[in-house]
Amino acid sequence: MARKREVRFEPAVAKPGALRPAVSPGDDPIDELTVTDVEYRDADFAERHVSGVSAESCLFDSVRFPSTLRHSTLAESTLRVCDLANVQADDSTMIETLIENGRLTGLSWTAGVLRDVLIDSTRADLSSFAQSRLRTVVFRDCDLRQADFQSTEFRNVRFERCNLVGARFTGARIQQHLRFEDCDLTGIYGITALRGATINGGDPQGLASTLARELGITVEWQTGLDEN
Repeated sequence: MARKREVRFEPAVAKPGALRPAVSPGDDPIDELTVTDVEYRDADFAERHVSGVSAESCLFDSVRFPSTLRHSTLAESTLRVCDLANVQADDSTMIETLIENGRLTGLSWTAGVLRDVLIDSTRADLSSFAQSRLRTVVFRDCDLRQADFQSTEFRNVRFERCNLVGARFTGARIQQHLRFEDCDLTGIYGITALRGATINGGDPQGLASTLARELGITVEWQTGLDEN
């Protein structure tokens, strides 16, 4: 049987060009704000609740994002050491964007879009991307424990060295090329929805136990030889 050919892909992440420093209050997030080529540093917008924000070709460095950021768009931008913990960003879109060394714990990005996005070295446990469309997205060295990918559409998505313990994939839809490399998939839910995915490395025994649980199979692992 011929070995399945690996298709390698990388997100087309844009690099911001010439930027101007953000000026308050004109560049502070409000409903329907549009900003382009703006650099935000050491800003705290956690008390704000906004909708319809559009940020293109921007740099966010050490920024706490608004607690509510629905129906918004982040495009061709970079987020470094940013805090999006518990942000409600449902029905939002992220395109050609890099997130690195961030905190996304409890982020809700449901029914949204991620396209050409790299999320690197970021804590995203308890986050939700349920019912979203992920296209050409890489999660690299991320903490995704108990993350929610239920009914998520995957096309060219790769998880590299991620902790996915207890993550949920029930109802996931794999359109093309979903790959897990050296990930911890212990106790994930909805593993049968991952038909067609590729898993390389990791813990095969833990994965087998998870699959057995979902199929209602009891597995009794032999831990040693019986003594005579």
